[in-house]
Amino acid sequence: MILDPWPLTSSEQEDLFRTLRFDYFKWDVQACGRRLVLPTSIVLTPQEHRDAVHITERFGDILTRLETSLLQRPDLLQRLGIPPDVIPLLTREQPTSLQLARYDLFLTPDRRWMVSEFNEDVPGGFNEAVGIPDLLGPRLHSTAFHGDLRASLLQALRPYPHIAFLYATGYSEDLQHMLVVRQWLEAQGHQTTLASPAHLTCSWRTPRIFGNPVHAAFRFYPAEWYQYLANRHAWMRALPRLPLMNPLRRLIRQSKRLYALWRDPSLLPPQDLDFLRDHTPQTLPYDALGNNGHSPRRDQLLDQRHRWVLKHAFGRMGDTVIMGNLVPETEWTAALAEADRAPGQWILQERFDVHPLPDPADGPLLYPALGVYLVNHRFAGYYSRAAHHPFINHEAYHVATLVQTP
Repeated sequence: MILDPWPLTSSEQEDLFRTLRFDYFKWDVQACGRRLVLPTSIVLTPQEHRDAVHITERFGDILTRLETSLLQRPDLLQRLGIPPDVIPLLTREQPTSLQLARYDLFLTPDRRWMVSEFNEDVPGGFNEAVGIPDLLGPRLHSTAFHGDLRASLLQALRPYPHIAFLYATGYSEDLQHMLVVRQWLEAQGHQTTLASPAHLTCSWRTPRIFGNPVHAAFRFYPAEWYQYLANRHAWMRALPRLPLMNPLRRLIRQSKRLYALWRDPSLLPPQDLDFLRDHTPQTLPYDALGNNGHSPRRDQLLDQRHRWVLKHAFGRMGDTVIMGNLVPETEWTAALAEADRAPGQWILQERFDVHPLPDPADGPLLYPALGVYLVNHRFAGYYSRAAHHPFINHEAYHVATLVQTP
């Protein structure tokens, strides 16, 4: 895995970014005072590509079985930190194969791929993941984009004539994701409606948005926020007959506390547990610290902060991730105090090192996260990011992902 600059002049780069803004709705190419899309690509060897696809599809298969088991165990769902008002919605849904996930892989110095959390609820990145391959791909020679997110989503949603796009309407960055997928579907003849989940009604057994019947919904509204909706009763009626991309039950996989729960040998066979141990960090539920000889006591965490990462079960874009080695002692102490107030909502993960890549523009080292999309449990493309420190959040750069051609 290396970084390689785009084969474009400065003028050609500007044209590409302009097209990305206006034709693919990527309005925040420039944000946080800088450009967040690098004119640089991660280049994988064919074997690295095969490994990434195999690992993520294996994760997807394991999580599907785990999700099915946990839906029969409401007591364990509560241990995931899922809000009690949301659990009845998860169990009300009918089984469906619809899935849009992104798993972020980190390469360690010993060449292992590690996954520290799953983006199974409302993963994003569609604008760049399709726009840049469209615009840059024809100019490449010894490398190529693999996967086709647009085609995979169109195939998955083909059976549904009228699709509602349900998102947090106060966020323009969410709207840009909805608009680009909506454009693809309407070009294929689908009828679409943009709305909030609060606009759903369900009478005479028919889910409706603004009074119009809908056959499916593309959900870009975090499932844990459904506890705040005033129309939860309508959702209870609609869920058995409204397929969602993604189903609300994907919240099970989204919870970071799942990493501690799956250690229960009654949930998974040994071969699955061995795979998870190889590719995920040790994770401890914060509310069980010091209960055995393998977990630290609360008072030991101050001295061991460089070893641990503190995470909320349902943080987004790194907003509730605190890496002990990257923050001062005062911030780490404050974060532990916050977790003490609701210990059942937090976990500790053992920190692992990430293999950095040299910046081809002679800038600081970049720490990459290789993002792999799955649609209906199969590989559908890449959406990768990188940062100048080993922590990926909303300020990280988007970096295109290519595979060497034979």
